[in-house]
Amino acid sequence: MSSKFIDAHQAAQWVTSGDTVCTVGMTLIGAAESILSAIEARFLTAGEPRDLTLLHAAGQSDRQRGIQHFAHPGMVTRLIGSHWGLAPRWMAMINNNEVEAWCLPQGQIVHLYSAMAAGLAGRLSPVGLGTFVDPRMEGGRMNVRTRERPDLIEHVTFRGDEYLFYPAIPLDVVIVRGTHADEEGNLT
Repeated sequence: MSSKFIDAHQAAQWVTSGDTVCTVGMTLIGAAESILSAIEARFLTAGEPRDLTLLHAAGQSDRQRGIQHFAHPGMVTRLIGSHWGLAPRWMAMINNNEVEAWCLPQGQIVHLYSAMAAGLAGRLSPVGLGTFVDPRMEGGRMNVRTRERPDLIEHVTFRGDEYLFYPAIPLDVVIVRGTHADEEGNLT
């Protein structure tokens, strides 16, 4: 019987160009550092994967590691997340229009993860109304390059009240750190 376990370098092969990749955790808590690093190494040596969409909820970085491993021109073309203070390379790339970037409320992204896991179309919330996240304002867009893109968030009226609709984002790869795992896929 062959093992279902693979190492970080094998896991990095599962990410293909054009994928939407989601990481979970805050700062480096929960960051699957070995896998993120292996994906970066693959990109730097082979030029793949490229043109990724990266989704994160809580600035999974310490200024050097975590999502910083993906901060290379061409590796990610679309970035959706919150809390950028610990990601200086990403902030520079956003500022230089090297990547499309949206900043959404951290809590809404976390709740969106739950909605997506339940197979829902998205999340309806008043959070973000009248702020830069509201599509009637900036729609969470962080730079000129992103302003040219369609709205990610929708303003809707439901039963007479205004909401923002955060639509589900189809994911190809979700990177979750676990200290222990079994062959059934359970992580702790």
